[in-house]
Parts: sequence; structure tokens; C-alpha cells
Amino acid sequence: MAKYALIQFKINNDFFDWETAFYSSQPTARKHGIVEIFHGMKSEDPSSCAVLAMIDSEERMNEFMQSAGDSIAESGHILESTEVTFYEN
Repeated sequence: MAKYALIQFKINNDFFDWETAFYSSQPTARKHGIVEIFHGMKSEDPSSCAVLAMIDSEERMNEFMQSAGDSIAESGHILESTEVTFYEN
């Protein structure tokens, strides 16, 4: 059964600056079983972003978020705005 996470959040900088930092974190995310499927910003609100990822488990994703928390925050991602919804199929 495949597992997915839809991560919605706000950023406090330019989307393209956030995206550069996001790309640099991908090798570490993959080591935690997280593979990005899509990321983007809302057309009418570029400070609202979303990432859809295939994940091994919620636990491994949470481990990544904790271990990379400082760099995620430095990317412009406002951590306290994060909403995660998990899906399976």
C-alpha cells in the first residue's frame, strides 16, 4: 500500500528562494523515504505552498522533519503554519 503526505504551509520569502532550499534538501529527504511528487504555490497567494510526497511511513517523515527542522525554517518555511494530511491507496 502506497502512503502519501500532503504538506501545506506558508513561507516568509520569495517562492523561488524557498524552492532552491527545497531542492537542496531532497537527497536527505530521500534517505528518509520521502519522494516529492509535486510542489507549488497558490496562484493567488504565493506565500501559501504545498508539497505532495510519497513516504515510507509517517514516523520516518517525522524523523526527517525533526532532523532538518533548522534548515527547513531557514528556507523560509514557517514551521508553525504546517498542516500535514496523510493518504493511502
